Amino acid sequence: MDVWKWNPDYQPLGSLPYSTLHVFRLKLFLFGSLSAGFFFLCCYVLAQTIPDSVEFKLNKIKDDSLRVRTLLDIGEATEAVSINASLGYYRKAFGEAQKMKNKHLMLSALNDIGIAYIESNIFDSAIVYLEKAVGVAGEMGDSLRMSKILSNIGNVYINQNNRTKALEYYLKSVGGWERAADQTGLASLYSNISQLFSDQMEYPKAIEYGNKGLALARQIGDDYSTVNAMVNLSGTYTKLKQFEKAFDLLNQALPLAVKNGNIEQIETVYDDLGGYYFEKMDYRPSLTNYLSAYTYAKQMDNKYHLCNTYTVLAVVYLKLGEDAKARKYSLLAEELAKKVGARADLKQIYQTRAEIEQKSGNYKIAADYFSKRITLSDSLFESETSGKIADMEARYQNEKKQLEIKQLESDKEMQGYSIRQKSVLNYILIGSLAALLTVGFLGFRNLRNRHQLAKQQDELQQQRIRELEKDKQLVAVDSLLKGQEGERSRLAKDLHDGLGGLLSGIKFSLSNMKNNMVITADNLAVFERSLDMIDTSIRELRRVAHNMMPEMLTQFGLDEAVKDYCNTINSTKMLSVKYQSLGMESRLESTSEIIIYRIVQELLNNTMKHAAATEVFVQLIREGNRLNVVVEDNGKGFDMSAAEEHKGAGLVNVRSRVDYLKGQLDIHSERGKGTLVNIELNV
Repeated sequence: MDVWKWNPDYQPLGSLPYSTLHVFRLKLFLFGSLSAGFFFLCCYVLAQTIPDSVEFKLNKIKDDSLRVRTLLDIGEATEAVSINASLGYYRKAFGEAQKMKNKHLMLSALNDIGIAYIESNIFDSAIVYLEKAVGVAGEMGDSLRMSKILSNIGNVYINQNNRTKALEYYLKSVGGWERAADQTGLASLYSNISQLFSDQMEYPKAIEYGNKGLALARQIGDDYSTVNAMVNLSGTYTKLKQFEKAFDLLNQALPLAVKNGNIEQIETVYDDLGGYYFEKMDYRPSLTNYLSAYTYAKQMDNKYHLCNTYTVLAVVYLKLGEDAKARKYSLLAEELAKKVGARADLKQIYQTRAEIEQKSGNYKIAADYFSKRITLSDSLFESETSGKIADMEARYQNEKKQLEIKQLESDKEMQGYSIRQKSVLNYILIGSLAALLTVGFLGFRNLRNRHQLAKQQDELQQQRIRELEKDKQLVAVDSLLKGQEGERSRLAKDLHDGLGGLLSGIKFSLSNMKNNMVITADNLAVFERSLDMIDTSIRELRRVAHNMMPEMLTQFGLDEAVKDYCNTINSTKMLSVKYQSLGMESRLESTSEIIIYRIVQELLNNTMKHAAATEVFVQLIREGNRLNVVVEDNGKGFDMSAAEEHKGAGLVNVRSRVDYLKGQLDIHSERGKGTLVNIELNV
């Protein structure tokens, strides 16, 4: 995912560039009685490398076409375990398909070999085999399969950062896709073409293909491709400085991305929303969205996304004047960039670090980073040229190796007869030695496995003991919380129905006495004040009972209860509370609702008592079984280290409730900078 950039040659690329670079398989299916057995065989292959027993089963297949299809499917299943092993099976399949002169099987084998080379990052070899596949598809007149292969070649050029060639092959593939009945991949292809045109600053064409991709994705009901198209279109509108159009598309994309449950899409939308607010110089909402993006980047554990997130967090903290945090994330981005490689935005990282050091008075370090940034910009052209030369050299070396392999195979055939004659005795001796070694190895492995099994069983027992102890603690906490809420409910009912009814009765009696008694003017004023005090007591009693067990929570659920509580605070004019929720249409389990409500209530009470804030932002976002709670204020903040040493009852209550729900609590605060509380829960 590209990130927003804030340098003199600002080019925001908030998009999912080429996120749909999935390769297109040319599937061949097995039918009949062998299908169930082959499914078991593929599952077995996924679990380990191919053993001799699988080779034996393959040799028992008499039908040549079925054997080739089996080799192709085993190769595909093996890719997750060993690319080299899968290449071996694809080559066997291609050799046998050539002998049969079966072009359908040859085409599938060539395409699979090309895909395996893509997965191995050997792009020159991938292009050679995919170009051969294009030739076979042309001989067959199969335009759809040719379009899929052309798309795969475009993917190779994207990986080589050759966008011009990638666009050329994508456009070649469009015609076949558009004529075919199966258009499931066409929406993604349009989106990729749109992004390529956008990168080349051909914005009218980028918008044209982006809208075509969006319309087709909506037509076929493909929410994943719909989100990709919206995000890529928003990136194009951003480059055209049409920020409101970009913002509208991102707001449409977020609920769909959450519905899809695709972490990369959600992270990208939040990142782009952060960039939108940054462009408007509204840095607090920008930070909130970037922190949300950071949450999903951590879940993905993707170094590229994390590096970009660290980069933008460093920039926005610098804008907010939080130099310590800006330096922290700048250092993290620079460290991770070493692992990410060329995709990392080193220009922005160096620029931000230079500004941080210059602001701190470290002028020598700042000068070094400004120099690094300038050097990096000057080296881009040289790097691109060197890459093209290296690509040409790699192709030449590959062709040279292919010729050498053919020559070696020819020599091997000539020498094979004489070698076979001399090797019979060697085979017997080697076989005997191998048998002895195998017996010894099996015995050693058996002893080692027994030892490892005993060790694993001991570790499992210890883990079980720890789990039981933790469950015991959770049961105790559960009983305590339920007891507290039960007592709250009982007291609320007793106060409302008992004491509240009694006070109402006293008020009624006194009102009747007033009408039936002769009272002096002075005593009448005292009598009226007494009635007012009883009214005040009744209202205060109802407020206390409502806080102990809100009626909205039990009847309408967490979303309405929190909204009502925020409105109640707003009505006091003490504090302005903004509330936002997403995905809260269905109710949670009642115990979880009560605990989460108490957490929000405790955080808002702490804000009113201690923060001296004027505004608070409360957000509940639910995605499946995950709930994210955010409470952010603009108050005076506090020293985190001092708070950890002198833990108040409010923070302890919040942390214990979060721990009970097996959630994660993150608090960000500094004196004079406000407080941000982020809670992630399983519900």
